[in-house]
Amino acid sequence: MLKSKRYAVAWPFAALMLGLVPFTSGVQAEPVAVQIIDRKLTVRSGGVHLAFSDEALRSFKARIAANPEVAQQWQRVKADADRQIAAPIREIVKDGRRLPDGLESIVLAYRMTGDGRYAAKLHDILKAFCAQANLVTDAPLLQRDPVWNSDLGMGFSGEMFGLIYDSIRDTLTPAERRVLTSGYLEKLATPVFNDWIDGRRRIHTLDTMGHNWWAHIVFGTGVGLVAISRDDARAMPYLTRLETAGTEWWDYKGSRIETKIPTFDQDGGNLESVNYAELAVGTYLEFRLAWQEMFNEKPADAPLLETSVDFLLHNAYPANGKLLHVNFGDGNIDKNYSRAAANLWLSGRPREDYLWYMTASAGAEKSEDIRYQPRYLVNIPLPSEKGGKGQRPNLPLSAWYRGIGWATLRSSWDDNATFLAVRSGFTWNHSHADAGSFILFHKGKPLLIDSGNSSYGRKEYDDYYRQTAAHNVATFNGKAEPAEDTYIGSHNSGSIPNLLDGAGIKYVFADATGPTSAYFARNFRHFLWVDDVILVYDDLKAREPGQFAFQLHTEGETKRQGQNLVVKNGDASVQVRPLFPAPFPDAGLPTDYPENMRLRELQGYADHAPDTRTTYYAFEPAEKSERQKILTAIIPQSEGPAPKIERLTGMDMIGARIQRGDRVTEVYINLKADGSIKHRNATATLMGWETDAYMVAITYKVGATPSPDAIERLFVADGSYLRKGDSLLLDSLSKRFLIADYKAEPKFWVQGQTDAELGLWLPRVGKTIEVNGAAVPVAGNSRFVRLRCCAPQ
Repeated sequence: MLKSKRYAVAWPFAALMLGLVPFTSGVQAEPVAVQIIDRKLTVRSGGVHLAFSDEALRSFKARIAANPEVAQQWQRVKADADRQIAAPIREIVKDGRRLPDGLESIVLAYRMTGDGRYAAKLHDILKAFCAQANLVTDAPLLQRDPVWNSDLGMGFSGEMFGLIYDSIRDTLTPAERRVLTSGYLEKLATPVFNDWIDGRRRIHTLDTMGHNWWAHIVFGTGVGLVAISRDDARAMPYLTRLETAGTEWWDYKGSRIETKIPTFDQDGGNLESVNYAELAVGTYLEFRLAWQEMFNEKPADAPLLETSVDFLLHNAYPANGKLLHVNFGDGNIDKNYSRAAANLWLSGRPREDYLWYMTASAGAEKSEDIRYQPRYLVNIPLPSEKGGKGQRPNLPLSAWYRGIGWATLRSSWDDNATFLAVRSGFTWNHSHADAGSFILFHKGKPLLIDSGNSSYGRKEYDDYYRQTAAHNVATFNGKAEPAEDTYIGSHNSGSIPNLLDGAGIKYVFADATGPTSAYFARNFRHFLWVDDVILVYDDLKAREPGQFAFQLHTEGETKRQGQNLVVKNGDASVQVRPLFPAPFPDAGLPTDYPENMRLRELQGYADHAPDTRTTYYAFEPAEKSERQKILTAIIPQSEGPAPKIERLTGMDMIGARIQRGDRVTEVYINLKADGSIKHRNATATLMGWETDAYMVAITYKVGATPSPDAIERLFVADGSYLRKGDSLLLDSLSKRFLIADYKAEPKFWVQGQTDAELGLWLPRVGKTIEVNGAAVPVAGNSRFVRLRCCAPQ
C-alpha cells in the first residue's frame, strides 16, 4: 500500500553553508524546493455525498412534482433499474470487470425509494467485481513486458464504484464495508498507482503516457478512493498523492528528449483532439466534484480548468439545432461531448452557455441529453425547466490556441453560420499528420473536411487516416509529413504564430514547416477571411524541383464547374477557386490549356467507414518547381449576389480584388517577402503603396480611389511601414501584424514586438483610439500618433 513521503527543502548551497538567506536585492527569493506535507482531509457532515445526497433528492422530488419531463425521466430510470435487478449480474456487468454507467439507474432507484432490493443488487455487483482476479478489460495489456496492470476500463469502474459505494454505504455492516474497500484498494487502486504514480513500481511517466490515459485512469480511480476514504484510512495517502500528481498533470511542460509538448497550452487547448480532451478533463472533473462533495477542504487549484472546457465550446458548430465538432485527429464530428461542461457546471461554475451546450449536444448521433443520465438528472435542470435551455456563448468569435497550433473562427454563434478551423501543431498518437490543415462548415453542413479516423485496429487507420493523404494540406510530390511522426512524434512542431480578428477581417498564419521539413524548406499557409471570401495563400519552398499541390477533401457532391470546384451538401455549397499560379481552364479540354491549374482526383476512405472509398482532390500547378505560390479563394455560397473576385498582378506582387455589395477589398501579396532575399528588406510598391509588408489589404467604397483618406479598413501582415504619397500609415522599426478600422473611432488590432514604438495614421484628429480592445488617450492635433505598443496577448 502507498505510504506518505516527505521531501527536504533545498536552498542554494552557499546559503546553507553560511546560514544566510541568499542576497535578493530587496526581493524575497523563492526556495529552490519545498517539502510536500500531506494535508489532513475532513469529511462533510451527512450520509450520502456523491451526486445523490439527501439535499439533491429533496430538490429532485420537487422537480418531479412540478415538471412532466422530469417525472417522465424518473419513471424511465426506475423502469431500467427494475429491469436490471431482475437480470443476472453477468448480463449487467458483461465480463465482471467493467462497471457500466447503466448502474446509476439502480443507484437512483434505491436513493429515491429506499427499497432494499436495489441496494442488495448493487452490493452483490460490487462483491463480484472485487472478487475478480484482475480488473484489466484490455487483456493484451497483460502480455506486455512489463505487464500493464491497469487500463481505461478501470477509470470508468472507479467512478461507478464510488457512486455505488457512497449511496449504499448505509446498508453495509462494518465488515461488509471492509471487504469492499479492501477489494477496491487491492484490485483497482493499487494496480493503478503501481502503474502510473508510485515510483516503487511505476512503469509510466507523464512524458510517455501523460495524456488521456493517465488522466482518465488515475482520476477515475480517485472517485472510488474519495468514496471509501471515510471507512478505510488506507485510502488517504492515495488521495493526497493523487492530488499533487494531478497538479503535475495539468502543469506538464513537455520534454524535448521525449518529443512531447505540454498537455495543455496556456489557453486551455489540449493537444490530442476534442474527443480525448473531453475524456481527460471530464474525468478529472468527476474526481474534483467528488472531492468537493465529500471533503471540507477545497481541491487543488486548476487555473486552466474553465478554459479547457471552453476549448470544447470553441470547437463546436451549432447546426440545425444540434452541434457538430471539429474532428482534427481522433475526434468525431457528431458526438456528445457535454460531460465535462455538465461536471464543471456542478462544480460551482453554473454558466448558462454550459446548459446551452448540453441542450444542443443532445442531437448528436446515437445520443441523448446528458441530463437524462441519473447523476445529472438529479442535479441539473432539463431544457423544459426554467433556464434549462441555457444561452448561446458570449465568447469571442475566434479562438487561438497558440501552444498547440489550433484556431477556430466563425461568422457568429448562431446556427448554420460559417466556421473555419485550422490546425498546424504537434503530430503524435491521436494528433494526426495534418500540419496546415483546415475544415469548413457552412449553412449547417460540413463541406471541406478532415477525413476523420477509423477503428484503431484497421490497417487503414495508420496507413491513411493519420497520414498526410487524409488532410487538407499542401504537398510536394504527394508528401508532407513523414509517416513515422504519428508514432515517434514531430520533433519540430508546426505553429500558428498569428491570429487577428477585427473590423470584419479574420487572419490566421499557419507555419507547417517544422513537421514537413523532410520535404519543405518553407511551408507557410495564410488564411485571410474578408467579405465572405476566405483566401488561402501557400508560400512554399522545397529542397529540389518537384510537384506542389493544394490537397482538398470534401463532403457532398463535388465537381468542377468552369474555374471553380463546387461542393454541395444539401442546401449548403462552397466554391473553391484557384487564382495563382493559374486558374482552372474556363472552357475546353485540360490538354488545350497546359499552363493552367490541373485538377487531380485521388482515392481515400470515408470517416469511420474504411470499407467505403471516397474521392479527394489535388490542385496541381502546371510546372514543377522548387518554389511555389498558390493562392486559392474559398467562397461559401450565401443568399444575395456572389462576390466578384479578380486576379491582381503587378511588379513583385500577386493578389485579388474582392467586391461585395458597395465595398471593394484589394489584397496584395509581396513576392519579394518570401525569404529569398536576406540583409535586404522586401521593399516594393504594390499598386501604388510603398511597403515592405508580406501582405496588405485595403477596403474602400466602390467608385472611390484607394487613397489613405478613402480606405475604411487596413490589414498588414509582417510589415514595418506602409505609405502612399505623403501619407505614412504604419511605422515600426520591427515588422508588425495590424488590422485598422478607420470608421468612427479608430480601432487597431496589433501583434508583433512587445513594448516597442509604433506609429499609426489616423483618419481624423480625436482624443482616444482603441488598441487591442483598450481605450488609449491621444493628445495633440496630429493625424499621426506614436505609441509604445503592445503588451503580449
